[in-house]
Amino acid sequence: MRKTKVCFYPTCENATNHFLANLARLLCTEGSFECRGFLDMAKAKSAELFKQDVYHFNWFDQSISFFSFWYRLYILLRLRLAGKKIVWTVHNAIPHGGAPWYNGILRFLLLRYASVIHIMSEGSRGLQFLKGFESKVRLIPHGDYFDSYPESALDVRQKFGIDPDSPLVVFLGAIRPYKNLELLVQNFPAHRATLLICGGVRPAGYLEELQKGIAKLDPAVKDKVIFAPGFVPDNELSAYLRAASFLVAPYSYDSALNSGTVLLACSYGKTVVCPDIAGAQDIQKQADCLYTYHYATAEEHAVELAKALQKALDGCESGEILAKGERALGYMRQNSWQAHSLEWYGLYR
Repeated sequence: MRKTKVCFYPTCENATNHFLANLARLLCTEGSFECRGFLDMAKAKSAELFKQDVYHFNWFDQSISFFSFWYRLYILLRLRLAGKKIVWTVHNAIPHGGAPWYNGILRFLLLRYASVIHIMSEGSRGLQFLKGFESKVRLIPHGDYFDSYPESALDVRQKFGIDPDSPLVVFLGAIRPYKNLELLVQNFPAHRATLLICGGVRPAGYLEELQKGIAKLDPAVKDKVIFAPGFVPDNELSAYLRAASFLVAPYSYDSALNSGTVLLACSYGKTVVCPDIAGAQDIQKQADCLYTYHYATAEEHAVELAKALQKALDGCESGEILAKGERALGYMRQNSWQAHSLEWYGLYR
């Protein structure tokens, strides 16, 4: 039996993106699909680059230079002329780093050329640019991270000199301005817990901004805020998740729709303090396992974030945090890759 050839843009390699790697693994395990990464084939100058059956685009409307825009435009037009099936996953409301005008052209073409527009949260249906294309929209929630990272023997508390009895709040993942780390640092209740911030920082100016902000903290607070910029290796990531009492992710509404960090935490039975972005709303409706909050202004964000952190720390004392964690794990089991496998297969058939 001939297998359906699915090509993922940018790639489906583990080292680059676990979401796409896990999806590709699901398809390959089923047996009737063959998965390749577009940029991997392009780098190898494969003659098969434009001979796949289905092309699944991710973050494709987020080019960061005029050259990359032209390259992506060329890809889209060539696939359109060849009559290839295109699946487009909408990850963000707008690109996290801003939206150069030419990305609007890519989005315009994706809306029209895609056979399927995949969304991962109910709230994404309300995106203004999807109006008129509702018949193409398919909702399948983001899958789990159960087998994505190896177990680690690293003692995170020992590594950073953290009191073993202190609640540990962890921010984990790429550190970008839209994640509001300066707001978190300024409003963290250091008298009750320790905050550990880990992840690679971009742009370089934001790293300097965060370092200056932490340096200005009251000494008693500064001692409880540990900033460890830098990529956390895959073979250590599970140790950070296991060590955390809970995670925090103070995103901006402007661009964030879904959060891989929240789903990663849930996959390890950990709850998260975060705003009620579209993906978090779906999780709460099904499992009530997060500490979500809502805000309208930057000032209100600071207030509501502080309240949510206090509530989660109260939960550490009452035991509610453990119950939330159990429900988070249950949510991921109900929304694992396997639980929605038939829907995923349907995207490409």
